[in-house]
Amino acid sequence: MATFMGRDRWELSLRLLLLGLWLLVVSAQQTTPVPPQREKVAVRLSGYPRKHNEGRVEVLYEGEWGTICDDDFKLENAVVLCRMLGFTTAVGWTHSAKYGKGTGRVWLDNLDCRGTEKDVSECKSLGWGQTDCTHEEDAGVICKDERIPGFVDSNVISVLNPNH
Repeated sequence: MATFMGRDRWELSLRLLLLGLWLLVVSAQQTTPVPPQREKVAVRLSGYPRKHNEGRVEVLYEGEWGTICDDDFKLENAVVLCRMLGFTTAVGWTHSAKYGKGTGRVWLDNLDCRGTEKDVSECKSLGWGQTDCTHEEDAGVICKDERIPGFVDSNVISVLNPNH
């Protein structure tokens, strides 16, 4: 009987040791989930005729330039876009492709920014590429001609004259 008790303790000790090792390995494999990174979105002003602080808004998403539909567009959307372009705020926005029709995809429709977002990707919308719009409904912005101090202009501003 004494031999049987010693064997039970040895098996119990071995099982506890294996359980401890298993728990150590499992806990080391568990990592804190990393929230998905939002793709950096670039914006630019385009179209004709226009000044340097206004134009059709074009958005670079997944490597492709596209536009924003004017459906439900509002000044808060323009504020976010103008700040992304390095301007302090927006003074207005345009509809019905005032600066000409864009090309590529209409990336955003029913954009709904609060005006406090740092990036248009933080605003609500129907989703990237989800739209019933055509380029006849491209939105534009008019930014206040005042730059954010220290802003490094990494946005492309292009002017295309359809008559030349």
